[in-house]
Amino acid sequence: MIHKTIGICVTGYDDQNEITKIMGAKARCKELGYNVLTFFNSQRKPELNLDLIIPEDILNGEKMVVKLINYDLLDGMIVFGDSMLWPEMLEEVAAKCKEHGVPMVDIDDPSFDVCEKITLSNEKAMEDVIRHLVEDHGLTKIDFINGFKNNPQSDERLAAYKKVLTEHGIPIEEERIHYGEFWRKAIDCTKTIMARGELPEAIACANDTMAIYCMDTLKEAGYSIPDDVIVTGFDATFDSQQCSPTLTTARRAMYESGVAAVDKLTRMMNGEKVEYETFVDAVLVKGESCGCVPMKGRKDETYEEKYERINRFKQFNRYILYMNSEFSNITNSEELYQPMTEGCRIFQIEKLYVCINIDIEHKQDLVDLDEINPWEVPDRMVSMFKYGHDVEVGTEFDTKDLIPGGIDDSEGTVNYVFAPLYFKKNFIGYVALKAPDDYIEGDIFCTWLVSISNNAGSFYMNNELSEAIGELQKLYLRDPLTGLFNRRGLNKYEKPYIEKALAEGKIPALICADVDGLKKVNDNYGHEEGDNAIVRSSAALIRCFPVGSICVRTGGDEFLVISSFDNEKELKASIKDVYRNLTEYNAISNKPYKVGCSCSYALVPTKGEYDLDEIQKLADKNMYEEKVKRKAVRKD
Repeated sequence: MIHKTIGICVTGYDDQNEITKIMGAKARCKELGYNVLTFFNSQRKPELNLDLIIPEDILNGEKMVVKLINYDLLDGMIVFGDSMLWPEMLEEVAAKCKEHGVPMVDIDDPSFDVCEKITLSNEKAMEDVIRHLVEDHGLTKIDFINGFKNNPQSDERLAAYKKVLTEHGIPIEEERIHYGEFWRKAIDCTKTIMARGELPEAIACANDTMAIYCMDTLKEAGYSIPDDVIVTGFDATFDSQQCSPTLTTARRAMYESGVAAVDKLTRMMNGEKVEYETFVDAVLVKGESCGCVPMKGRKDETYEEKYERINRFKQFNRYILYMNSEFSNITNSEELYQPMTEGCRIFQIEKLYVCINIDIEHKQDLVDLDEINPWEVPDRMVSMFKYGHDVEVGTEFDTKDLIPGGIDDSEGTVNYVFAPLYFKKNFIGYVALKAPDDYIEGDIFCTWLVSISNNAGSFYMNNELSEAIGELQKLYLRDPLTGLFNRRGLNKYEKPYIEKALAEGKIPALICADVDGLKKVNDNYGHEEGDNAIVRSSAALIRCFPVGSICVRTGGDEFLVISSFDNEKELKASIKDVYRNLTEYNAISNKPYKVGCSCSYALVPTKGEYDLDEIQKLADKNMYEEKVKRKAVRKD
């Protein structure tokens, strides 16, 4: 690519805080002429102390977007580590960045020390709010509604409250400290405060949501804000300026943190040595709830404004119902994604690619003959939706390119967003979209993606009759230990495969393979380890020969692969890949033995008659000659 490219890794595209950071980073990248590739998860991380466990299949599905990242395309990476669904996601990104020499910056993440950081200084911001109450308003009786106990952000904000009181000689009274858990429990805390019989002079809340619940509870009880009691918040959310009265709060430097992360990355990309941690201070925002801003009547929303806002959500809901109902009439995967056109219009998406796992898309046509690994990104994908670009449906491309033809920034910088599609235990693929520059409504956007995933998953995976037939066929045609074809499968697919290869001008070949030293493994370490050697060898054959090859377990430790190539050089390279794959496995297996597999081949004549039995005998003879040679140099 021509321009430098920054990757962004985030969970919670529907979260205002995360979106604001992204907007800051994107705006700075645009000024500097950088591309931005954002990889995000739609499943939100549960709040601390909430009794919510995300199922493992969802975690695996969300993690797939991290596995998509092509670090060779990146010059720098920004992660929102605290948003990641599980620590392994952050650790994997950090390890890959280090491996590829890509500098990485983590924003607003108190838990992990894996790279240089941008830290939002919440303590000073909370101090500014409390100082404003003490120094500017002369208050001494201040209650504090905190978040969760033993939460780093809660502890930080509580420490700021105590620090300012102590500096001004105001005693810290534990009965004035409450825990609203960042949400509706603030209502109970406010009722507890009112039940004391005498209101404090102010109630400082550790976030805006709790402050708004607190104000609503006070107003319902007949109290006036700020006349009877001052209420303050923290975060300066959109709602803080829409409520009545408007909140005095602290605006955490979300947008500025995104800008600071890009600037820090720029210095790192230029080879400069940077400070490990960069602090970005928040800003006090005065509102009506403390009396510093005069109260003014709310501008009533016009009927047209109200109708437009409500109608937008109604329109989206009708669209989702339409998309789901249309699913019942779908007969092929090309039709499956057509209803997404309306979604692109709603979200003002310029380009959208729906990139589907090649194994899953081809499974319906019985082209894929091998097992599908559910949580592994395939080397190739299929583009199944045409919107804003001229890539035809059904176009295959290398996954490392992310979109068909790769990302083209020759006419200017680009901004793409990537999100995974998955269903139950299957990675279906991902969407890649050229995002609008302004704010995208992340909550309904994520709902849209979930609907797409569920419909696609149902189409590909949930046909019970087809699945049952497939399982019966598998039992009949497959070897239960390795999942490879057995001799019945060989007899069924052998000749059609070869005839198809010859018709396409390919060179068919029969490759015989045999596990090295299996008897010694069985005798010394048991048949379970012997089975492991067989399974590992079969996996190497599947991985290293071209997709669609027929892999067969013909006997205990004997295999036959029927494959086709453009030339004999490619065939020899595949055999070398098998040897290399097993060598790499041995290096990390910690097994007391080495897994090896001898391979050799015989070619099917491209002209004239041929006898497959004779060709297989020749391949088998060549394989045993290869086995003798390898044993002579092998150190058992």
